[in-house]
Amino acid sequence: MSVLQKPEVKAKYNKHYVGAHADFGDLELDDDDPRHAMVKRHNPRKWRPVLVFLDGQGKEVARFTAGLKSAEEALLLDRFVSEKHYQKGDFASFRKAQKG
Repeated sequence: MSVLQKPEVKAKYNKHYVGAHADFGDLELDDDDPRHAMVKRHNPRKWRPVLVFLDGQGKEVARFTAGLKSAEEALLLDRFVSEKHYQKGDFASFRKAQKG
């Protein structure tokens, strides 16, 4: 089961976020296609998976480019974003501080 499908993770993410799934892996866009700028902005290296968190104005506030390894990590990422810890630092530093 995917980490994001675990009941405790799904409940938190559904409460705090509006989710959208997009797979740009096989998408070939030329520079004139207006979708090209959006794809480049949110996933310039075509990393998969990538979670991008936007605020209410559409500004990116956090990005997670590695696969979530556990429900605990997913819930910690939720706290990082929903409690706005991104304003003070990055997720790696936040995660490390929580363990210590």
